[in-house]
Amino acid sequence: MKSKAPILCLILLCVSGCEEIEIGRPFDCHMGTNYEVTNDLSFTINSLNDSRCPENAVCCWAGEVHIIISVYLSNNVIDTVLYQDPSASYPIRFGGYGFGLLNVVPISTGTRTSKDITITMLISKI
Repeated sequence: MKSKAPILCLILLCVSGCEEIEIGRPFDCHMGTNYEVTNDLSFTINSLNDSRCPENAVCCWAGEVHIIISVYLSNNVIDTVLYQDPSASYPIRFGGYGFGLLNVVPISTGTRTSKDITITMLISKI
């Protein structure tokens, strides 16, 4: 009888490497990764535009940050811009879900890789 231990170890390694996204709770993500929210809902952050004023700088405008996101629901896809806007609950509504951009850190102060940037989002059923 063959041991099932190697197969179980492989499954555990795969599962432990995945970040669980819980609908209704904030989560961190990165550009260029496809995130599966449910069996038929996933998204990818394609790019980021950050014109916010860096720390210790004098700016006449606070600036803004937004992401370009592709949302996939069943056989439908929407490519759109999602702005960080504290006054809006869910700036994007698609297929019964609301998507909110809560935070992007750090504020861009030059060339950074996508792995250096953490994007905090919230997805809720609406």
